[in-house]
Amino acid sequence: MSTTAPNDTEPRYRLTPRNGSATFIIALASLMMANLAPFIMTALGALGFDIIASGNILTWALLASAVVGLATARLASGQRRRALAAIGLSVAAVAFAASALLPVPWLVVTGLIVGGAGIGAAISTSGAAIAALRNPNRVSAASGLVNRVLITIVLAVIPLLGITQGSVFGTLALISLIGLALAVWLPPAPQHAEPVDVTTSLQLAAPRRITLAGIAILVVFPLWGTSEDAIWTMAPALGDAVGLGEQSLGFTLSLAAAGGIIGMLVVTVFGNRIGRSVPLAAALVAGGILKVWIGFANEPQLLAALIIGVNTVYAFAFALFIATAAGLDARGRWSGPLLGAYLVGSSFAPLIGGAFIEWFGIPVFTLITGIVSFAVIAPTIAIARVSVGAEQALARTRVAALDGV
Repeated sequence: MSTTAPNDTEPRYRLTPRNGSATFIIALASLMMANLAPFIMTALGALGFDIIASGNILTWALLASAVVGLATARLASGQRRRALAAIGLSVAAVAFAASALLPVPWLVVTGLIVGGAGIGAAISTSGAAIAALRNPNRVSAASGLVNRVLITIVLAVIPLLGITQGSVFGTLALISLIGLALAVWLPPAPQHAEPVDVTTSLQLAAPRRITLAGIAILVVFPLWGTSEDAIWTMAPALGDAVGLGEQSLGFTLSLAAAGGIIGMLVVTVFGNRIGRSVPLAAALVAGGILKVWIGFANEPQLLAALIIGVNTVYAFAFALFIATAAGLDARGRWSGPLLGAYLVGSSFAPLIGGAFIEWFGIPVFTLITGIVSFAVIAPTIAIARVSVGAEQALARTRVAALDGV
């Protein structure tokens, strides 16, 4: 794996095929359960669980991932990153395989929750690994591209095979096993990633501001993510309301995953040159409008188009949120726990979405999710500005250190 050259002003590692494939595939494994949420709900329904029970089960599985991800974040930002990923993915592969093969409903549920806990370790290690690589915008978007492409394929193939216990949970096991094989290539924490010294860097990147921005993104990102995932996990209910069938829904979800590729490509091509504040603000505005519009869709084609639009904007913003956290600290101090924090909110999305639709109806449910996007715009802009300043400050500190050698 490439390391930072002694005279290099950038302390982060270069992206290589090895560290890139490990980081991206383990990130895919860590988010696969959330991406397959609609299919997991369907598979659980086939086992006899109603929509509320299925939502509760999925909530507990996602919450297990979130708790383990947060609990292991400190370890993931250190030198035991690879061992942590290997242990977590081993547990996940075995547990998901049991859920795919065992015919007893309570064993399936147990395997799903234990598997969720296992991939919690992958969540923290992949998030921290992204911070170790150069150009966080480009790396997070490239990770998202891999995620979107593979998710698009999976979402298209599973309905063709049949949305069953074996196909859905077997997919989770397979992705975890692939991630396990690549864990040895995860990039470690950079050697020169100490907190910046503001006497030789930017005042915007004062350590206290970085800490406050880090704490803030651990709140803002999960809040926004919950509103997005509530739409995604309730897609079957939204589709039923306008007559969108199961196969059409599967095709729509596949296209929605593919739509994110466009936004990811923009970030990948332009990298840090597009900045973070402005594109994030624009994405939040567009996403909020589209989510509200879903509540007024009364035709299957319009609903399908809006779901695709929401997920396209979501994927673009998701990559920039990850890049923002990665920019705050190259060791992954904030990007490590970020996905775990995200899943804390995401784990309640099925429960919240189902309850809101039952209590208030679809229009009010989508209005609430849209308002969330608008509410987080101002804090997101502030966090993004600190993130860019922290990157610049770290580079300046590195230059000053080299000049003093």
